[in-house]
Amino acid sequence: MKIKKKVSVIVNFHNGEKYLETCIKSIVNQKYKNLEIILWDNNSSDKSKTIINKFNDNRIKYYKSKKKNSLYNSRNRAINLATGEFIAFLDCDDWWEKNYISSRKKYFLNEKFDFFYCGTNLVFEKSNKKKPYRNSRLPSGIIYDFLAKDYFLAISGIIFKKKIFLKYGLFNEKYNIIGDYDFLMKISKKLYAHYLDKPLLNYRVHENNFSRLNSAMFYREYRDWYNYNLKINEYEFKTNIVSFKNKLNYLELKYLLLNKKKSFYILKKILLHENFIEKIKLLILFGLNRKLYLLLRK
Repeated sequence: MKIKKKVSVIVNFHNGEKYLETCIKSIVNQKYKNLEIILWDNNSSDKSKTIINKFNDNRIKYYKSKKKNSLYNSRNRAINLATGEFIAFLDCDDWWEKNYISSRKKYFLNEKFDFFYCGTNLVFEKSNKKKPYRNSRLPSGIIYDFLAKDYFLAISGIIFKKKIFLKYGLFNEKYNIIGDYDFLMKISKKLYAHYLDKPLLNYRVHENNFSRLNSAMFYREYRDWYNYNLKINEYEFKTNIVSFKNKLNYLELKYLLLNKKKSFYILKKILLHENFIEKIKLLILFGLNRKLYLLLRK
């Protein structure tokens, strides 16, 4: 009988008591049992440790940082502790279906594929409604061009071969929001992804999602990423530069609408935006009172 590959599951959290139990339950209840569960506590001050103590599972390894560090510093420190041949991440406000990992076990032995992702359900906390993140089938193989046009990945729904981090390095710690994006865009130029057309990740959408609360940081980090890649000017980036420009423009407009006084200059930039659906969203945001928009978004 073949020995199943070990998967190191990393959960980084800071004051995650509201969601942590559901997250951990979804890991320990996986049908795939050869797991190492690394719980990296980024200096929490809530009851997270009390919740963890409820679980009598020797696969759980708990670490608490002496000070609060950035997300990607914390992720990198957890990666360095991982002993599995595969690494999976699960944000503490998300959870998996029971067959999330077991559904890939036959592909783990396929040398062609380097990382694995699946379909995602968006779960809206306020309404408790669930819907697929994408209705169409997503691609396998070299997916850089697809990601350039539509970044459809969530870190909680990806399993990596550990050797990827040994070859390509860890997450860039200068980022607070787009570190996942930066890493996936880097490896997706060369490495093969495998897509499973089943929604096995439940991604919770709530008022405290970090990227939703930090439009200015999101825009500035993406602008930094764009300018860096523009300077390097590799073939893959040049081929998709129109898509990257549009994304940068959209993030800038959203940042301006949420943080600056509305003006004819902003309206003109919106009207010139090339993506029609995004343009409509931006026009609606332009017409709304900012406080009303933030209230409706919750």
